[in-house]
Amino acid sequence: MQKTRLPYILVYLLTAVIVSQSCANTTAPPSGGLKDTLAPVLVKVSPDSNSVNFPREKGKIELRFNEYTVLKEPEKHIVVSPPQKRRAETKVRGKSIIVEFKETLEEARTYSVSFGNSIVDNNEGNIFPQYRYTFSTGETIDSMLATGSIVDAKTLLPIPGATIAFYENHADSALYSLLPSAVAKSDKWGYFLLTNIKPVEYRVIAFVDGNSNNIYNPENEKLAFLDTLYRPGIVMKKDMEQLKYVDPMDTTASLARSTEIQLYLFREEAGKQMIRTYERPLDRMSFIKFNVPYVQIDSVGFENIDSSFVIKQFNIKRDSLVLWLGDSIKRVPDTLFLNIKYMKSDSLDNLVSTRERLKLTAPRKKREENQPSRNTDIRADLMKMKVEANPALLEKDGYVLDFPAPLSEIKFEEIKFKSVTPKGVEASEEFSLERDSVELRKYYIKPKSKLLTGHDYVLTLNQAAFKDIYGHTNDTIISKSMLPKNERLAKIDVTVKGTKGATYVIELTNQSRERVYRSYKVMYDSELAFPYLEQGKYSIRIFRDENSNGILDSGNLKERRQPEMVRLYLLPSGSSVIELKEGMELSQNINLEEIFK
Repeated sequence: MQKTRLPYILVYLLTAVIVSQSCANTTAPPSGGLKDTLAPVLVKVSPDSNSVNFPREKGKIELRFNEYTVLKEPEKHIVVSPPQKRRAETKVRGKSIIVEFKETLEEARTYSVSFGNSIVDNNEGNIFPQYRYTFSTGETIDSMLATGSIVDAKTLLPIPGATIAFYENHADSALYSLLPSAVAKSDKWGYFLLTNIKPVEYRVIAFVDGNSNNIYNPENEKLAFLDTLYRPGIVMKKDMEQLKYVDPMDTTASLARSTEIQLYLFREEAGKQMIRTYERPLDRMSFIKFNVPYVQIDSVGFENIDSSFVIKQFNIKRDSLVLWLGDSIKRVPDTLFLNIKYMKSDSLDNLVSTRERLKLTAPRKKREENQPSRNTDIRADLMKMKVEANPALLEKDGYVLDFPAPLSEIKFEEIKFKSVTPKGVEASEEFSLERDSVELRKYYIKPKSKLLTGHDYVLTLNQAAFKDIYGHTNDTIISKSMLPKNERLAKIDVTVKGTKGATYVIELTNQSRERVYRSYKVMYDSELAFPYLEQGKYSIRIFRDENSNGILDSGNLKERRQPEMVRLYLLPSGSSVIELKEGMELSQNINLEEIFK
């Protein structure tokens, strides 16, 4: 391979400062002169950058500056690629920065030492622009480079300080046990640059390295990966754009940098498929929690109990199963045995059909015989249900009813819904009662007619309208609500096209994408409304719901499965931020086919 010589990234700023001062009063303190705003100047590097035949044992680098410098968070900013188990030691000696390698370097290997923003002057903390030192323990220096960016898979915000790792070894085990063949760190914009790498195929992952060991830990570190091998195709050349320093404070220049690789960081689901925990918190209720979602269960049932008397409920990700014993069972044993047959991970992470027998003992009852009753008016068979009505979501979600146990009976005639005009005129309103598709204990009461601003809406649930499997019934509940009425509130109307038979979830979020104000599951071209919004900055986040479960599913490294794809709606200006003023009504058109192409 032809030897490549890179230019130093040197900053030579020649400044002449002439200060003339005449002091009549010799006791007055000096003014201190002009503030130092100049970065340190690198005057000598030993040995030269891009040196070959660098010593493998006790190697040392010296950077000499024109002034005294200090190292700022070197363990955070200084990156040696490829990394070593023992970190190189960095120290300040006079006007020099010394780097000493504590391990034997690999034979015929190109190394790169990126100093990031670690070098600052001793007086004012002026940063020496990011500097990269390269050398080889062999006869040649590798000359390929790669660029990319990493963002959070859910928010699409940049991830600073992530470790980007390239592996020449393509085995899955290498990603969890071996040091990478090359590494880089992402800057505040999520941008990363790897230089002086080989023209070979790499497996590429990135992770937030919590323990700074340069090895991915799936237990507590987030991950991003390329699901195909990557071969660098750009040869390093003098004065190329990718090697030029970009001030991270320059937003425009930072965002204008071109990249080859796009990575999306996510929290990987736990790897081993197994029962994590199980419990019987109530006499007639037990649950099982699995270590991973979507577990395949072949059979599950209690010994000596007819399965038709058991109510089963999975959560939406099928990593939790709740089992209720219905009221047909008059006496529940103190000890229950639950047999479950499912696919479980063995010691080699292979899924094998496994049968387990779980022992579930009745919960301990509290001793109440010696304690005075605090409220004798509360009846023993009272159902403690909850009714929620968010005025801003009343048109979309209606009233949300949460019950402590599955229901056995509903008396529709005991449910009343009415409207009251501003003049006090009452009218009965039609409604629908729907059970949640996943949560058996959650119901929705939704108005059938259009709700009007200024009207009061009253939901009345008379006593014993609902009865659960324990025979408990509700007390009378009256819930009164009305639509938000404020001329200062804004609204966004969205026309959605290009679904093409796929399922999407469209969410209105805050600017940081941490809070969701309203969400729609869309399977067809639709008209969506986001009303009752305070003035402020918003984003429209969209993800393609591959399994139509309505939630953003994570990925899996071993299965080469990426998290579900998230995109942001962009305004014609290219911005993902929608700024609403008071009373503004905004209409937007979203073409999903264009956004996800």
